[in-house]
Amino acid sequence: MSLDGKVVIITGPAAGIGAATAKLFASRGAKLCLLDIDEAGLKRVEADCGELGADVLALKCDVSLLPEMDDAISEIIRRFDGIDILVNNAIFRAIKPFLEIEEDEFDKSLFTNIKGYFFLAQKVVPYMIKRHGGRVINVASTFGFVGSSNLSAYCTCKGAVVNMTRAMAFELAGENIYVNAVAPGPIMTEGMSDLIKRVPSVHESRVQDVPMGRFGTPEEIAEVCLFLASEQCSYMNGSVLVADGGFLTH
Repeated sequence: MSLDGKVVIITGPAAGIGAATAKLFASRGAKLCLLDIDEAGLKRVEADCGELGADVLALKCDVSLLPEMDDAISEIIRRFDGIDILVNNAIFRAIKPFLEIEEDEFDKSLFTNIKGYFFLAQKVVPYMIKRHGGRVINVASTFGFVGSSNLSAYCTCKGAVVNMTRAMAFELAGENIYVNAVAPGPIMTEGMSDLIKRVPSVHESRVQDVPMGRFGTPEEIAEVCLFLASEQCSYMNGSVLVADGGFLTH
């Protein structure tokens, strides 16, 4: 699946699923616009993608803040003169019991995980219309379908992303813009690895409900994103592809 010459925005690419997606897309010929608040991680991924031959624009950007979003889009248009694909992947995850979530943590969750996705798509879509079509890929989660202890704000946000995807797809289909989502299950990102080092019991608790008996990898989710970005999914719109090793089957 080629993305040769396609201009792609990926949010949260400094690590995990975003980094794997950026590198896979780079290998398929995409021109990359990488937005993250983690400057060190952003520089590492920018270098990796450059080594794969990609034309890369890496910008420090907090997608919970609309002025920073506007500045980033202006830079992208100056550099590439258009946008074809958006991968909404940036997250903020407050890991605390429901009764202990504070207002600022809840607001940061909503602003990053919902407001950031919604308004970045809103600002990018007019440039896709100028190119007579495009793709929006929202990274949701299996926690958009089920609950979990200590993740109430995150579950709230990912549930919203699932239905946001459907609503955007319904409204934008006439513009030849397809909006789909991927819902990963337990994925062995750098953050998950660090958490397991601190709390080893997390490994067993997360894997015991996965019929395949293992964590997924960021690269496996990147492959789903590639499919949703490609012409091969030409009759898919408003879909949520679950990649969870069977987690939601019980």
